[in-house]
Amino acid sequence: MRSFHLSVFSLLIVGLLGACASDRADNLESARFALDREDYDTAIEKAIDALADDADSVEAARILSSAYFGRSGIDFLDLAGVVLDLDATSDDNFRTVGNALPSDGDLSDLRLAITTIEALDGVNDAEITDEELADAVFDLSMMQMVEHYAIGVYESGFHTTLDVTDVTDTGSSTALDDLVAFDSRAVGSGVSADEEFLSAVRQTFCILEPISAGEGFTTAEYQALVGCQLSDAPEDFDTATLTADIANCGDLDPASQSAEVEACYDADTSL
Repeated sequence: MRSFHLSVFSLLIVGLLGACASDRADNLESARFALDREDYDTAIEKAIDALADDADSVEAARILSSAYFGRSGIDFLDLAGVVLDLDATSDDNFRTVGNALPSDGDLSDLRLAITTIEALDGVNDAEITDEELADAVFDLSMMQMVEHYAIGVYESGFHTTLDVTDVTDTGSSTALDDLVAFDSRAVGSGVSADEEFLSAVRQTFCILEPISAGEGFTTAEYQALVGCQLSDAPEDFDTATLTADIANCGDLDPASQSAEVEACYDADTSL
């Protein structure tokens, strides 16, 4: 009788595992289908269900992240292309990205897209050998590149009335975290550390980081850079109302930086 009970129990377990696997596959398929139809709310719901069954599913996390990004109203592929081409334009980075961002983009959904991938194990490894995870981490690095610009653009009201004092401490801190993390994650996902587009994005960190004595940069310094890059008349933008550490927008012009600052963003290692 004991072996009979064990056999029945084993069959029940196998049946339950099979049902769970089937549910997970069904949820993934439904999430993919909804994402393709741009039904982002349904895609999010089904992808969350799939992750509840398997928290380590890179595929489910990528679908969920893509759905959040899609719901944000920001075109991922369009913005990624703009960021990758920053080294080929003479326009200021924030203005270039700002002009490509929709006026009604949602930073909260962009943040959810980022934290979804960040929750996966292995995203911070120096070298990621799993191809699917590497692709997810590359997407993550691109989203963080977009976010560090988008925070300055949206919180300052670039599309309406520019007021950089509306850029929050939280936003500035997130932008700083993005700059450090995007670089390491891009390299970890397989991007060459000396890619020119990385240098273009590193400028924000490398120009601001040495200005004050603290590590990274302050909210006021980030606000000043955002204002100088997004202002219609940067020569008239008053940085003194924000921080005494920046005399004018010329102090934040990449072309006027010291050799040490230029070496920072042209370095062949991540920040």
